[in-house]
Amino acid sequence: MQNSEVTPPGSAMRRVPRWWLIPAVLVVVLAGLGAAYWTGASSVAGTEPSAATPTVIPVSATVERRAVIKQVVLSGKVVAGTQFAIKASPSEDVDRLVLTATPKAIGNVVTPGQLVAAVSGRPLLLLPSSVPLYRDIELGDSGPDVTALHTALASFGYTVSSTDTFDMSTRHALIDWYKAAGYKTPTAAPSSKAIKPGDADPQPLSIKESSDGVVFRWKEFVQVPGDTGTIAAMAGNGSVLGEDGIVAQVKIADDSIVARADVVQSESFPVGGAVTVRAGSAVLETKVVLVSHFLEGDQSKNEIPGKDITFAVPPGTEGFAADQSVTVTAGSAAAESLAVPLIAVRQEEGVPYVLLEKNGEPRRVNVKVMAQADGWAAIADMDGLAPGDEVKLQ
Repeated sequence: MQNSEVTPPGSAMRRVPRWWLIPAVLVVVLAGLGAAYWTGASSVAGTEPSAATPTVIPVSATVERRAVIKQVVLSGKVVAGTQFAIKASPSEDVDRLVLTATPKAIGNVVTPGQLVAAVSGRPLLLLPSSVPLYRDIELGDSGPDVTALHTALASFGYTVSSTDTFDMSTRHALIDWYKAAGYKTPTAAPSSKAIKPGDADPQPLSIKESSDGVVFRWKEFVQVPGDTGTIAAMAGNGSVLGEDGIVAQVKIADDSIVARADVVQSESFPVGGAVTVRAGSAVLETKVVLVSHFLEGDQSKNEIPGKDITFAVPPGTEGFAADQSVTVTAGSAAAESLAVPLIAVRQEEGVPYVLLEKNGEPRRVNVKVMAQADGWAAIADMDGLAPGDEVKLQ
């Protein structure tokens, strides 16, 4: 029987030492980290963008034909012109005021010397506001009111004396004026006032006519500020007038347009400056007539601090009713002209010029700049520069 080595019963198995595994694992981990770093670095290097292609900036621009204008636009409203009420005053022998004739209609212009209306059978004649109206005047009366009356009658074409006394020439002028209006002059009871010796009487009167003294009845005359105006409203023929006796409303000032501008904007609206006003499809070319002093703003009315600019509305203008909102643009529409970008305009010793590029050689062309706005300069038409030419930019 062969001898075999038998482990004695009860003896333990011996562990083989493996300390060398730890360094091996560390080496493998470090090698992996290094490989990963190298791979990542290579990947990033491979994805770096290539150098950007430089943008080509244009160094020239094309000459164009366009309208170049700096516009300032305001919001405003149409303001109704001032009106004046023509009133009739009742005389002692009239019970009530009734409009009995209306020779004037709405839109008619009234001027001194004309018949405006008739109330309770008596005329209302228009006198210049220079004539003081405060009393009835009879033959022999004198004063500054008579002098002013003579001046007015002379302006109507009647022959009167140059004195300050109501004389026969005054009487005849009044008779003729009333007759032209379709009425007879009022008369007063026979007066103790006699005709002065030497009074001229180119139209001798009968004793009866002389005793029925013609009188200037001040209540039969009316006046309006400025002496002229346009009928804006008139009571109907046959109407019984109210206690105020208003017969008609006369517009003594034209409608206007008012817009508020701040201090900077107001510089674009000098008195006399041209503007364009628009209200819907209606367009009005007009002018500035008034620039107010500085006004404080009112937040409750949405008013900014600044100046009120007033623009004229010519009589008869359609499409611009009172209280209508409008826009107002400074300056009239600009005509087209040669135009270049503002940065193409150079200057030397106060002389503006552009560099014209033709055949690869820049050539200096002196120009006249008429306006500039929104980055463009308007150039006066000239030989040597035309639309389509190329000019160098600065």
